[in-house]
Amino acid sequence: MRLCLKVLPLALASLPTFAAELSQQNLGATGALVSSCAGLATGAFPTEGNLFDWQPGLSNCNAASTTTPGQQLATSGTYNQATPAIQADSHGSATYGSVGMYAHFRANASAGFAAAESTAGWTDTWTLMPANPAQVGQNAVVNFSVHLDGVLDGLPIGNSYTRIGSQVWLNNAPVGGQSFRAQGQGQGGFPFHQVIDQDVNFSVTVKLGTPFELGVFSRASAGTAGAGPNWFSEATSDFASTLTWQGVSGVTVAGSAIGYTLSSQSGIDWNVPYAPVPEPSVALLLGGGLLALVLRRRG
Repeated sequence: MRLCLKVLPLALASLPTFAAELSQQNLGATGALVSSCAGLATGAFPTEGNLFDWQPGLSNCNAASTTTPGQQLATSGTYNQATPAIQADSHGSATYGSVGMYAHFRANASAGFAAAESTAGWTDTWTLMPANPAQVGQNAVVNFSVHLDGVLDGLPIGNSYTRIGSQVWLNNAPVGGQSFRAQGQGQGGFPFHQVIDQDVNFSVTVKLGTPFELGVFSRASAGTAGAGPNWFSEATSDFASTLTWQGVSGVTVAGSAIGYTLSSQSGIDWNVPYAPVPEPSVALLLGGGLLALVLRRRG
C-alpha cells in the first residue's frame, strides 16, 4: 500500500489538465494545448492562440493542456439550438509538434454568428548556442517550417465562411508577418472548396545564447459569414490530421549560415521533423515486456 501511495502522485502529475477554454497565455515556458468550441460568436477573428470571440454564455468549450512530450490530447465541443436552428461541432488533438483541428456548422443565419472552431498549438523554451563563441549575444534568424494538410468547404447555400490559420508566437507575443491564413465563403449558388497540402515557412529573429519562447498556434473555424436573413448556411474546416513540425532549415547571422546547437526545456530536438513517440505508459509496458523476456531467458 505504501508503494502505491508514493507512485500515484507521480502518475497523476503526467496527466493533462482540462478547462473550458485555453489560450497561449495559459501555457508557461513549455506546453501544448487544444481547445474545441461551438456556439454563437461576435463575427471577429482573434489571432490564433488567443481565446475565440464567443458571446457570453452562448458556447460550449472543452480544452486540455500538457507539459509532457509525446502525450496526446483530444477535445470536442458541440452546440445545438432548436429555434433559430444551430448545429455546430468541433474536435481537435494536440501534442508537441503536431496538432489536428476540425470545425463544422449548419445554422439559420437569423440566429446570429453561429460558429465552430478548434484551436491547438504548442510552445517551448529554446536556447541557440553558436559554434563560434564570439557570436553569443548577436541576433540570428531561425528558419523553420510546418506542413499543413486539410480541406476547406462551404456549401452553396446561405452565406458561410470556412477558415484555417497558423500564427507564430515569440516570447508570448504573435510575430508580425509570420502567419498563414486561408479562407473562403460558400454563398447562394456558389460553393467553396480548397485543398491545402503544403509546407509553410516561417522565420524569427532571436538572440544567440539567450533563452526564448517559441510557439506555433493554429485554428480551424467555420461559421455564418452574414447574420440576419432567414436562410441556412453550412461549412466545414477539416484539418483533423493536419499540422506537423518539419524542423529547422537553418540559422543565419547577417545573412550567412552558422553552426549551432539547440537545447529546449522540453528536451525535444526541434532541429528535426516531428515523429510520434510512445506514451509513457506504453513505454513502461514495452520496457516491462522486454525485462520479462530477459528474465525468462536467464531463468
